[in-house]
Amino acid sequence: MSISILVINPNSSEKVTKNLEAILKPPPYTIFDFYTAPPDGPPEITPELSELSAKVALPDLLAKDVINKYDGFLVCCYSDHPLVYHLAKHTSKPILGIMQATLLYALSQASVNKSFILTSVNEWEPVLDKGITDFVGSDSFPYKKFQKTKGLDVNVLSLSDPQEFAKIVNRVKSIFDEYKADKIDCVLLGCAGMAGLDEKLTEAFPNVQFIDSVKVGVDLLGGLIRFKSVLP
Repeated sequence: MSISILVINPNSSEKVTKNLEAILKPPPYTIFDFYTAPPDGPPEITPELSELSAKVALPDLLAKDVINKYDGFLVCCYSDHPLVYHLAKHTSKPILGIMQATLLYALSQASVNKSFILTSVNEWEPVLDKGITDFVGSDSFPYKKFQKTKGLDVNVLSLSDPQEFAKIVNRVKSIFDEYKADKIDCVLLGCAGMAGLDEKLTEAFPNVQFIDSVKVGVDLLGGLIRFKSVLP
């Protein structure tokens, strides 16, 4: 039995959506459709614009009757994005944010010693650190499994541009130097605009896992959909 997943880009940038379409290949018996928020939504989501992004996207999604058309939904903004919770008020079908997908991966893999989130710009660092803390249900940052988030200070719309890659590699090298004592062996790519960078960064740093949030998101979501379909 095939399942259908709506991959949601909650900003209005078609460039981000096109990159997702190019990177994601559906697993067997899985159908992907892609959604971009309406033009009045923000073209790039900052911490301050997350709620506006959800406010614009939700009524459009409901008007398109996506709840009845798809088996599950992946919200492709790397944050504790409010659209995940707003959609959940309208359906019991599985909904997953890409940040939560990477955190699930890092916590579930016995081979992972310690991780950190690599995000686009520095203003996301405290927001994502709070997201980690909230996700694990702790009152303090869970240093046993994670180190603090680090930003590349590269605009999200430029993350897939080849000329930026040398800058990214140098930045990652400096972070590994800073976190040398932590024995980091897993990096969570904290932006949907980073889709596809996992393979390039693995070539540059072969002893580290780089987890593409969108790729792991669709795989985990597919599992949740299939598991829920066999529940009594």
